[in-house]
Amino acid sequence: MDEQKDIQPDTTEQEPKRSIFSKRMYYILLIIFSGVFLLCAAYIGNYFIRSSDAAQDYENLEDLYLQGDQKPVPTRPSGIPGVNPSTPQGPMMLPSLRPIYELNKDTVGYIRFHSDVGVSYPVMQSPYDEDFYLYHQFDKTPNGEVAIGCPYVPLECDVFAPSDNIMICGHYLKTGGMFAPLHKYQDQKFWEEHQTFSFDTLYEKHTYQIFAVFKTMERQFLNDGTPYGYPFHLSIDFDSKEAFDKYIRDVKGYAFDYGGYQGWSCIETDIVPQYGDKLLCVYTCEYSTRDPYTNEFDGRLVIMAVRID
Repeated sequence: MDEQKDIQPDTTEQEPKRSIFSKRMYYILLIIFSGVFLLCAAYIGNYFIRSSDAAQDYENLEDLYLQGDQKPVPTRPSGIPGVNPSTPQGPMMLPSLRPIYELNKDTVGYIRFHSDVGVSYPVMQSPYDEDFYLYHQFDKTPNGEVAIGCPYVPLECDVFAPSDNIMICGHYLKTGGMFAPLHKYQDQKFWEEHQTFSFDTLYEKHTYQIFAVFKTMERQFLNDGTPYGYPFHLSIDFDSKEAFDKYIRDVKGYAFDYGGYQGWSCIETDIVPQYGDKLLCVYTCEYSTRDPYTNEFDGRLVIMAVRID
C-alpha cells in the first residue's frame, strides 16, 4: 500500500489577494491621514497668518498713539466728562487718541503696559452689544475661526465718569498676543519690576499701580448652588466703605482663603486701596483649570490696579 503523501494547501492565489488588499488599505489610510494633516496645517497656518495680520494692525494703531502722544496735551475746559468730543463746550480729546477715535468711534481709551510686558491696545465699548469686540477686531471685522478681538469695556462701566471699578476684558492668544503677556504677572519678581501701567481715556491720562493678581474660574456656582468662581466683574460701583473694603480684601486673597471661592492669589503686595480710590480690573482667559461639568478650560487671570495720578 502506497504511503499517503501530505497534501499542502495551495496558497499561490490567496497571498497575492492579501497583498493587494493590504496595499489598498495602506493607500486609503495614507490619503485620509494626508488629508487630515493638510486640513490641520491649513487651519494652523490661517490662525497664525490672521494673528500676524492683526498684530500688525495693532502695531500701526500703537504708532498712531505714540505719535500723537508727542504732541502737547490741550488744556481741557470745564465741562462734563463723557460728552460728545465734537462739541465746543466739552472736554478736549487727547492728541494720542484722536486719530484712533477717528478710525473707530467706539474707542473709549488706550491701555499700555511696559514694553517688557507687550500689551498696548485701544480699548473699545460698543453702545449696542456688550461682547461685540470679543468677536470682532478693531476695524469691526468678525474674528471668524481666529478669536483675536479687541480689549473692551462692558456696557455697565462708565469710563468717563468714571465708575469705581472699570473692567477691561481681552483675549488670550496662543501666539502670545493680546492679553496673553499678562500671565507674566503670576511671578512676584516680575510684578515688583513692572508695577504700573497707563490707561488713558479719550480726555485724560492716568497711571495705575497693580495691587493684586489672582486666578479664579468663570463658572460662579455649582449645580447645588455652592459658590465656585469669584464674581470679581460684578462689582462696578460701591455704595459704602464696607462694600469697597470687603472687595479689596477678597481680591487680595480673602475670597479664596476664607470666602469659599475657588481660586488663588499669585502675588503678595502691601498696597491697599482706600475707599474713594478708582480701580481698574484687567482680565483674560487662563488654562490651568477646567469646568467641572464641561471639562473645558474655564479659568480667568485677573490683574487689579488702583489709579495713582
